[in-house]
Amino acid sequence: MDLKISYNWLNEYLKTKKSAADFARELSLKCQSVERVSKIGQGLESVVVGKILTIEKHPNADKLSIAKVDIGKKDPLQIVFGQMAKIKVGDQLPVVVAPATLPTGQNIKKSVLRGVESQGMLCLDSELGLSDQDRVTFFDETIAPGTPIAEAMGLNDYLLDIEVTSNRPDAMSIIGLAREGAAALGLKYEFKPAKPDLKAAQNMPLSVKVLEPKLCPRYQAAVLTGVKVGPSPLWLQARLLASGLRPINNLVDITNYILLEYGQPLHVFDYEKLAGQEIIVRKAKAGENIMALDGKIYDLKPENMVIADAKAPVAVAGVMGGEESAATEKTKIIVFEAANFNPVSVRKTARALNLHSDASGLYEKGLYPQNTEFALLRAIELTQELAGGKMASKIFDAGVKNDKPLKIKFDLAQVKRYLGAEIPLAKVKSILQTLGFSVIGGKVLTVAVPWWRAHDVAADYDLIEEIARLYGYHNLPAVMPAGEIPAGQKDPGFFWESAVKNYLAGLGFCEVYNYSMVSSGLLNKVGFDPKHAIKIANPLNEEMEYMRTTLMAGILKTAADNLNNFSEQKIFELSAVYLPTKDNDLPEELPKLTGALVGGGEEAFLAAKGTVEFLLKKMGIKNWEMKLTDQSCPLWQKGLA
Repeated sequence: MDLKISYNWLNEYLKTKKSAADFARELSLKCQSVERVSKIGQGLESVVVGKILTIEKHPNADKLSIAKVDIGKKDPLQIVFGQMAKIKVGDQLPVVVAPATLPTGQNIKKSVLRGVESQGMLCLDSELGLSDQDRVTFFDETIAPGTPIAEAMGLNDYLLDIEVTSNRPDAMSIIGLAREGAAALGLKYEFKPAKPDLKAAQNMPLSVKVLEPKLCPRYQAAVLTGVKVGPSPLWLQARLLASGLRPINNLVDITNYILLEYGQPLHVFDYEKLAGQEIIVRKAKAGENIMALDGKIYDLKPENMVIADAKAPVAVAGVMGGEESAATEKTKIIVFEAANFNPVSVRKTARALNLHSDASGLYEKGLYPQNTEFALLRAIELTQELAGGKMASKIFDAGVKNDKPLKIKFDLAQVKRYLGAEIPLAKVKSILQTLGFSVIGGKVLTVAVPWWRAHDVAADYDLIEEIARLYGYHNLPAVMPAGEIPAGQKDPGFFWESAVKNYLAGLGFCEVYNYSMVSSGLLNKVGFDPKHAIKIANPLNEEMEYMRTTLMAGILKTAADNLNNFSEQKIFELSAVYLPTKDNDLPEELPKLTGALVGGGEEAFLAAKGTVEFLLKKMGIKNWEMKLTDQSCPLWQKGLA
């Protein structure tokens, strides 16, 4: 999973003076791989904050206006502009000074429009490449005219494109990567949990029930009143934009911000749209459906987990919220949800509905019940700061609270055995403690695994891997292995598969690969009834609806597709076909060889026959004969020429 992370944001938890490039090098060497480091704000060098001094109507065009703009220089800039909503004298907004080329590729030149010179352009966010919406970012008076837009919006930053392995959901966030970075660079990890005001100004009733605790280990919620929905501050918008997320409003932006910061999905409900002010975590009922936030209606099945109110589902658990209960600009009272769901359940639901989101992508990798508390507190804190929200309930908490950590007995002698290096006890303890493990003991250590590593650290060899990467693989001794390399046993199946392919290649055949999934139409064309094939429950498309029961369908289609380019063809495929079993368990996979000769006139049949005879001879098969049986391929039936 790739994450695009602001280096300045990451550095709030590390306080390092290293350059972004140096930090990326260290992190890649010992932790997660940084694929790319890029400067944020490139192409915006000619864009500054401008203050509108005057606005006049264009004398020769009804739909144009002329603005005098202060950009921090002696003479103001004169700009001719079209109809931009809500632009007035005193506003401060992005201005590009001509000549310049914007990140979108748009060239801005000094020009004369209907007899009036224009020396630049007032910019929409979409023209700056900061959003896909045609809106204007306004700046308050604390930003001086002439300030570069990159500085004003906090874009003087570097973007780290980090590849996080799928077994490390704890590192798929700012906080997780900061923890890793601190351990890699020997820095202090400066994480401080959020401390919002939790005193409830009033008590808004809410009922929270979890009917499927195995599929929802933890569910937390809180009610906030007095919420004012509107644009987020520039610093929040800038961080979302840098990570590839589009700012929408302060509530949605807060959930996306925490998704990046904590790696914990959140959801916001409009309190007044929840029937009975109830939240019930349950499986869907037969016949239920939901209109999701993408505007589409999805039919739910009894195995799908949902969040419901007293009447109907209001969200698909771990995947996406519902449109009818979503917060809008008119929302005043909200319910924040922070929950943990079973990864297998989320994966099956997302695939069954063909509905995927950033949240489902994280849940599928296995998140941690303990993380919901930190994320919810942060959400409440930001809502109080940015949207004026006030607590109107307790924090409802259903599920796991204090899981006992896994403890691993770790013999220090294992380090030398596996890594070939003498690493002092103090160094081993320091490495593990830096990563959050609790360590006690001497030659045999007792190591307690922190909750955020509970999914991927289970035995002593996992601890050895942690020690090796933080110690530095490049610091381990490079010694050639002693003794003889054991010879592997040859697989007869692979041997003959390779031999057959080589024989056919020697006869001028080209190997082809076709999909194992086929359409019903393709099976019908070669005389095979799709009823006798395995139908895929959730096919990618109608062309991949069945598992193939023959290779001929694919190889004949390949030959037909190539007829426009090659009048003569010699192709083959050696792959498996999939046959249903009586108990409807896993299909029987049978290796099959099918070849096709196209062109060659009357000699084509003789060439095909000679190829078969050659293969049988090479494989040592004797006393063979060719004949048709009742169970032979339908294509060979008499009269089908």
